[in-house]
Parts: sequence; structure tokens; C-alpha cells
Amino acid sequence: MRQGTRAHSRVQPIKHHEESRREIEPLTITAEPSCPAGTVRYSFSGHETFPFRYAWLAKGIRSLERDTDLFATDSAMVTLGVGKNMVLSIRHWCETLDLITIADRGARIAPTPLGLALFGLNGWDPYLEDSATLWLLHWLLVRQPDRASTWHLAFTRFNVDPFQRSQLIDWLLKIVAQVPNVRATSASLRRDVDVFLRTYTPAHSTHNLLLEDSFDCPLVELGLIRELEHDLYQFVRGPKPSLPDNIFVFALLDFWQRRASLQQTLSFESILHGIGSPGGAFKLSENALVERLERLPEWAHLTYDDTAGRRLVLRRDSLTGFDPLTILQQHYDRLSRENRQ
Repeated sequence: MRQGTRAHSRVQPIKHHEESRREIEPLTITAEPSCPAGTVRYSFSGHETFPFRYAWLAKGIRSLERDTDLFATDSAMVTLGVGKNMVLSIRHWCETLDLITIADRGARIAPTPLGLALFGLNGWDPYLEDSATLWLLHWLLVRQPDRASTWHLAFTRFNVDPFQRSQLIDWLLKIVAQVPNVRATSASLRRDVDVFLRTYTPAHSTHNLLLEDSFDCPLVELGLIRELEHDLYQFVRGPKPSLPDNIFVFALLDFWQRRASLQQTLSFESILHGIGSPGGAFKLSENALVERLERLPEWAHLTYDDTAGRRLVLRRDSLTGFDPLTILQQHYDRLSRENRQ
């Protein structure tokens, strides 16, 4: 099996390693506006207590391609082959991961260029066979402060490690208390944290576990969080060999666009520890990030400078022409060529 690809099967628990297509329209990622105090939006619901599963995203996108009214009718349960709550969960995860757009209060729902590129009829990786897709989906989750707030906050702001479930819930309650117009109860945060942990850790086999809760989320394979013992969790920091350069560069430029789109430099510390940063999202150690930045590909037009006591990444051109889909397509096209050889 080639490096970076996996057979499509459920991964066994405790795998903690660090380790020609159709034309697609460009995807534009706009900078996230800086939020004045009081305008931060957090959300801790919508998933119906389900992490997303292997077939859900591709099934949602392909069904929506055939029927633009998919999520507006009860026939979605038949088309997707799941219950009503799971239909809502599939819609939630597709939106949260920027795979669909929802307008007119849900009256208009359509796949995004990214959703079609990944999971459409001729999509790059509809069966999640390439670990790059899992890393990409993880980044798309963690970068979203307003849709996947627990994911964003836990990976890039929470500093307790190892941690217990209750510690994360109590910390989130304190965060929410500081933000006007954001409502969340201890019970709602507990449900959200449960889904967050089940996104990255394998389910325990017990007689009381419902069948519908026994399927692991694909992101478990990334090994980003491990359960040390009952209700004690740890983020796994260090190099991530299975994280492709294209996905790292995509995340770095996406973060740059959202954080400081007009700046020509970005500090090492902000990339490593900044809120919503790639270093935090991928749990890279300091040495692992240095290694990543020292081998930035030429096509990224980025340079790592650690001279004169400073550590910066310099951008050689504007982010105006930043086309995320081109960066991603480079990876999947290269993988496709390798698989044909």
C-alpha cells in the first residue's frame, strides 16, 4: 500500500503514531474579520450528539448533487438511509466543514466547490482512503470558532494537558461567561465535549453501548488525542509524518489569510501557539514546526527566516491570488499519478 493511503476499514483502537479529474471552479477563502469584544459567536450544538462517520460526507454531497431539496424533505431519511436526527447531523457536519452552503434560512442548500472536489461524482477521495483528507477535515473543523467552537477552543486555546472531561467543560463555561449573547449550559457543553472526544478517540466496547454509537469517527485515525485511563485524556504532540506538505501549507496560508492577510510576515510563535493556528490544530511540537517550515516547498512562495534572533515566515507575494483548491489538487493529482504507476 502506498504511503499516505489506507485501506477503507475501521482502525483498531490505540493507534497513536506521529506520523485526470473534472475542472473545478476556484474556491475563495475570505479573511475572518477581527471581532471586537462582544461580537464573538460560539456554537455548541447542531450535531445531534453524533460525530460524522465514514460515508456521511460523500453520501450527503452526492445526494445533494442529485436533489437540491434533499435536506428540505422527509425523503432525506430514505435517500441517506438514516434516521431524522442523523440527517440533521449530516447536514450540520457538511456545513461546518464548508462542504455545503445554506442560504435563505435553509431554503437553498448547495455543495461548495470544495465539497464537490472532495466528495462529488468524480471527487478526489470520497471514501476517505487518503490520510491527507482526514488532516484536511480536521483543519476545517478546528479553524471554525463559530461552528465547531469546542474543537477550535480545545485545540488552540485550552492549555490543560492531560485533562479530564469535567476540566474541559468547566473551562468552556468560563469562556462562555465572558462572551455576551452566547448561551450554553453545563448539560449542553457536556454533550458537545462528549462528541468532541468521540471525534478523536475510539469508542469503548460495552454491552450498554448503542450500535449507532459504536462507529468511530474517521478522525480517530489521526491519533491526536489518546485516553490514558478512564476519563483522562492527552493531546499527542510532536511530528505528524502522515500530514502532507500540501495540507500543512493550505492550513498555514488559510490561517494567514484569516489572521493577518495584509502582513508580509508571520511570527513563528503565532504559527505555533496562536489562536486557530496550524501548530495548535495539528499539535506540532516546536521542533516539528521548525522542520516543517525549513522544508516549505518552493511553490508555496514562503520563506522561513531564523536569523538575527528572530523567527519569521516571509511571504513573497500577495494572498490575493491564494487558491486553496489548487494547493489541494496538487496533492490529489500527484497521488493519482503514483497510484497509476
